Amino acid sequence: MSELSTLDSFTQRIHELVSEHPDFEVLSEPTSHRYCFRYVPNVMAERHNKLQVQRLLDSLNQKIVEAVQRNNFSQVTTIEMQGHVVIRVWHHSEKISREDVDAVFEVIARWGRLLTKELSPSAMEVRQCLNESHSSPTEASAI
Repeated sequence: MSELSTLDSFTQRIHELVSEHPDFEVLSEPTSHRYCFRYVPNVMAERHNKLQVQRLLDSLNQKIVEAVQRNNFSQVTTIEMQGHVVIRVWHHSEKISREDVDAVFEVIARWGRLLTKELSPSAMEVRQCLNESHSSPTEASAI
């Protein structure tokens, strides 16, 4: 088990994982004690600036954190950033392993995938509305 040497290493490792994963959005550079990011499923990334999608993402990020906390990961919380729900991960102990950081991230990613599947009817409605806005009235009525 490889221990990370500082709190900066903890947030830097989370930042690396978020940056490399297609379903997460980097919101800022890591600080020494906490890091904020957002779960944005790749299927919604192109339209994530639309109001309906933002509302869905706020709900999804809130539900991810609630699920993660039920699994005893209290260092994962939400905060509001620029009017949206974002995930905040923090750690106060200098003794944390790289494997611990990876495990926390994997739990967040897994809940994101599971909850996205549960929300898929809502997400489909949002995607359909967005697609209809680019269709002619006859195409929309045929749907």
